[in-house]
Amino acid sequence: MKNRFIKSSLLIIIICATHLAFAQVKFEKVFGGSTGSDLGYSVAETYEKGYAIVGTTTSFGAGSTDAYLLQIDSMGVAFGQKTFGGINIDRAYSVKLTSDSGLVIAGYTNSFGHGGYDMYVIKTKKNGDTLWTKTYGGTDWDFAYSIEQTSDGGFIIAGGTYSYGKGNEDMFLVKTNAFGDTLWTKTFGDVNDDEAKSVKQTSDGGYILTGNTKSFGDLSGDMFTVKTNSVGDTLWTHKYHGLLEDNANDVLVDNSGAGYIIAGETRSAALGYQGAIIQLNLSGVQTSFTNIYGGSSTNDGINSIVQTNDGRFATMGYTFSYGAGASDFAFYLEKPIGTYVGSYTYGGSNIDKGYCIKSTSDGGYIICGTTLSYSLLEHIYVIKTDSVGHSTGAVVNVVTGINSNASERGRTFLIYPNPANDFISINLNKDELLKSKSITINIFDLLGSVCFQSVIDTNSTSEPININTSELSNGSYILSISSENYIANQKLVIQKNQ
Repeated sequence: MKNRFIKSSLLIIIICATHLAFAQVKFEKVFGGSTGSDLGYSVAETYEKGYAIVGTTTSFGAGSTDAYLLQIDSMGVAFGQKTFGGINIDRAYSVKLTSDSGLVIAGYTNSFGHGGYDMYVIKTKKNGDTLWTKTYGGTDWDFAYSIEQTSDGGFIIAGGTYSYGKGNEDMFLVKTNAFGDTLWTKTFGDVNDDEAKSVKQTSDGGYILTGNTKSFGDLSGDMFTVKTNSVGDTLWTHKYHGLLEDNANDVLVDNSGAGYIIAGETRSAALGYQGAIIQLNLSGVQTSFTNIYGGSSTNDGINSIVQTNDGRFATMGYTFSYGAGASDFAFYLEKPIGTYVGSYTYGGSNIDKGYCIKSTSDGGYIICGTTLSYSLLEHIYVIKTDSVGHSTGAVVNVVTGINSNASERGRTFLIYPNPANDFISINLNKDELLKSKSITINIFDLLGSVCFQSVIDTNSTSEPININTSELSNGSYILSISSENYIANQKLVIQKNQ
């Protein structure tokens, strides 16, 4: 069983939100190949209310490590995946939905470009097919960690550069048009290492980026935030300077118009790392004390922060202080910032880390990261919660193996009868059976919980495949069939005689 820690104040919120929470889909899924490591760093809700997760894979693709896109539907069922890259190391760290219902993905590549590593940006159609790819950088190393579509239809990209600037590494900001063509670039930093981890466009048409500096503080590193105008010229900077190492991982534009929220981790408030949130006003002045999150361990931190329309804030990161394992996902809920509401951990007995959280159209949250608790190698861990952080508490492992060159979503099977009573028969194309050693049949309810699962040896079965549904209550379900090279889903209705 997973360990969940809930503060008493959260119970009030749970009671008030019960009517909403019941309508929200919840699931916990682990995705990965059978032979390699697969990591999830960023997630976005798609135009059809499913989710796109990006990261890296050694299970699939052309090189030693490829940038990876995994697509799942609103129930958490995988229907497509893509890899991007060449024969060397390629990684993806940020994904956003674009105005044409497609995706834009940013990371870095060692396979293409001008230098050892270059910023790597992929623009896709809504089905994940590539529209264009671009690299940005010089003859040295250049990395992208964050991308946003801007109000003019172009993109703003933030990361680090060893090719340009004053120091060893500088913050690197690249503005492009809608086709990825460079409009301008800027560097921020000095003689030591400086790196941007997150960028957002601001209401005045400028940009705010945050990350770390070793040039303007102590050599262990400080949080560093830069506000620019629309062409990247610096308007102000803010440094959070502690006695030890401090890292900023994400920046948020407060939708109240009050300013900006910086999230990260600090060693300056305790013996080890703890999560930290800093509020800045529109002029870059710190408006409140630094909020610290964590326990007695030496490793707790925040990697991502999100705000909902009603003003709630939620963060995602990692904790070694709480939870069931060496490290668990850590979820903190606040309204407003500085008003702690409650916490959850997600994970098992080994190391699990959360990297990204986004609010969803049904009022809940989608979270992604990596897990070693539920797989021998690191795999992608995706959690869908309700509005107060509840998930299912039951983890479903999915071995992905969809062909990276084409989506298998359109291929169907036949369920009879549908609506069904106490049994169903499934007719699956015999050619598909011959391609796989086994197939897995899952039936999910509308909250994403597994109501039925069966793994069938294709060498010892014949069509139709008969399933007893007498234990299922009346209602709508999703029936999913998957194998090494096939995934398809259909709606199943159970309607028993009254």
